[in-house]
Amino acid sequence: MCNIELQNVPQRKGENLLHIAEAVVVSGLLFCCMSDGFIYGQMSGMIDALRADDSPIPLTEDDVSWLASTINITCIVGFIIVGVIADVLGRRIAITTLSTPVLICWIVIYYTGDKFVLQLTRVIVGVSYGGVLLLTFITIGEYVSPNIRPFCFNFMASVGSISGVTLGHILSTLMDWRKVALVGIIPTGLSCILPLLWEESPSWLASKGRFEECKKTFEALHLPSEKSNAELRNLIALEMKKKRDLLRVHSTSGSVRKNLYVLKQWYFWKIQMLSFIIGIYRVAAGRILFSTILLTMLPELTGYKDIFFCTLLVDGLGMFGAAVSCYTVSKFRMRPLLFSTGIAANFLLIILSALIYYGSTDVFSTWTKVVLLGAYYVVTFAGPYPVIDTVLGEIQPLGVKEFSLFICGSIAGVMHFVAIKIAPDMIKTIGYSGLFLVYAMFVFICLIYLWFFMPETRGRSLQEIEVFFMNGKFEDRKIFLSSEQKEDLLSV
Repeated sequence: MCNIELQNVPQRKGENLLHIAEAVVVSGLLFCCMSDGFIYGQMSGMIDALRADDSPIPLTEDDVSWLASTINITCIVGFIIVGVIADVLGRRIAITTLSTPVLICWIVIYYTGDKFVLQLTRVIVGVSYGGVLLLTFITIGEYVSPNIRPFCFNFMASVGSISGVTLGHILSTLMDWRKVALVGIIPTGLSCILPLLWEESPSWLASKGRFEECKKTFEALHLPSEKSNAELRNLIALEMKKKRDLLRVHSTSGSVRKNLYVLKQWYFWKIQMLSFIIGIYRVAAGRILFSTILLTMLPELTGYKDIFFCTLLVDGLGMFGAAVSCYTVSKFRMRPLLFSTGIAANFLLIILSALIYYGSTDVFSTWTKVVLLGAYYVVTFAGPYPVIDTVLGEIQPLGVKEFSLFICGSIAGVMHFVAIKIAPDMIKTIGYSGLFLVYAMFVFICLIYLWFFMPETRGRSLQEIEVFFMNGKFEDRKIFLSSEQKEDLLSV
């Protein structure tokens, strides 16, 4: 029997050591996201160069389309692999394992002169990208306390990602795409090394029934307080309860049986539907699409061949918006922030669409388009993206988080793949103005659904959020189990 005391969490480490531990975790995840963003930033410059008449690797438009979109479909394989790796090895080793192939691909891209090898790197990078992306969503919620989780998640996902994209875009306007690929070794290498310095995730340890280790790791990552005591009790109690419920149906509690069991639970499908709508929003808001085609889109919108300053302005405003979001998600509640900035950003996109459709090609009109696109970046990165990314990471069921994110991530990967694959044909048919208008329509539909079904998660622990989907309301920060039930489950 595992005898674990759930009364008070003693202080094991000083506050400075705690902050160092948190900083190492957030820094590691920051470089994971920067590496992911750099993949798209470098790819944008690479695609633009390979479409040129003097391309060192002759490609057709269809070849280019596949290069741009492959990552978003092969990432689904990463979602499958990460479910196994993260469940067996834990969060730390899984991130290092999945980041290493990207490191190798940067070197291969520098030396290759064959389009098939180049396409193969897109397949491998897509698999690794999908796995690392899934793990960043899982990990940040498991390592940091609820009061700073929105800030840390946003700093990692928004600031880290847009920094990687911006770095890739800017370097692609200044140097050859092969040399830009070599620069990618730096953020990817750091994303391989830093996770090895972490403690293991308390939530993962609890899901494995390793409650003593969970308690010790939790103490290393949280200062002792009534709130952290309650969070630890809830974490262990909820895993005990789910284990007991599962054992009522099956004689053992393996991962496959847990996944099959949760598929029969209505609350799980409510979470999946909300995740699906968030996935549509993420596609329609255009972050992945713009990151992929920005260096091709700006010359066509402005008529300029030298787009360094345009790129610097748009991406710079995007980084400013991401930096502002670190303040907004810390000071404002999730729902008001999403709906105010989401509606504002959508109107900016509609105005930009109208200006492209009706506007002239004079200097004032050209720079107005660039400024509007930059303003859209600011508002979108300051509000909608940090909110929906944070909520998406918070709402996944704890015991089957990898499985849950695999389902919603696979659907999102297909949606991103389709969006990028058909974007060139849509642009040829309805132009950028029509493309932006269609995306704005989808965003409004998503906002209507989220208004009715997205809970306010600010300040809530992951256990409270899961119980909300089970019961339809937030409980009073308690998950009640009798002492007999606790004793029963601990003895299994």
